Amino acid sequence: MKAILWDMDGTLVNTEHLWGRATYGMAEAMGRELTPEVRALTIGGTMAGTIRICANFAGIPVNEDMIAAWKRWMIRTMENYLSGDLDFRPGVVNIIAEAKQNNIPMALVTNTTRHLTDIALRSMYRTIGEDAFQFTLCGDEVPEGKPAPDIYEEAARRLSLQPDECLVVEDSAAGMTAAITAGCRVLGIPVESGTVVPEEVTALSTLRPHTINLNHMSLADMQQFYKELGRSPLNEG
Repeated sequence: MKAILWDMDGTLVNTEHLWGRATYGMAEAMGRELTPEVRALTIGGTMAGTIRICANFAGIPVNEDMIAAWKRWMIRTMENYLSGDLDFRPGVVNIIAEAKQNNIPMALVTNTTRHLTDIALRSMYRTIGEDAFQFTLCGDEVPEGKPAPDIYEEAARRLSLQPDECLVVEDSAAGMTAAITAGCRVLGIPVESGTVVPEEVTALSTLRPHTINLNHMSLADMQQFYKELGRSPLNEG
């Protein structure tokens, strides 16, 4: 393991419920209350993708102007939600500190837009320091966001590493799909109920039964997970 690539929402910080609140609110404003099953389809996706899912569910015609208008709505809503103090997921702060001490490079790789990511980072840096990541990479900075592999391919390129040399930590099906398709080794830690772990991805609870988060884990555990995950299925042979 030469690097750790962290997803942000739901993986590093407890923000997935905030995105859920905004998504349910947007769907209601569109005229149809969202079901948990449809909400699950939006987790970890792009903002445009979430808008399309909600609009299709509400029976609203989708066009670029409509998507742009609801993006503005979602951005205003999430600006308020992300501007407060954000809680980190269990265990990740200690792992980040250990990785920094041992010169293991890390990057934050998120589908969230740069504007909203920077708002969240202001809170995060108060705990982990501004030197935690080599860089941060956002969904609006690559040709296609997750579940496309672009963002993880670009992250590995920026680190001058092969994707298989990177351990990716993800909570959403879209993020796990993006990382495994890019050729990374992926540790899946779903947070939201209804999240389907792709067949090619190994969940933390499979490697460590009855374990649902990284609480009490260390850098050594992450290195062991990397070994246990083996080479990415897409790199086999």
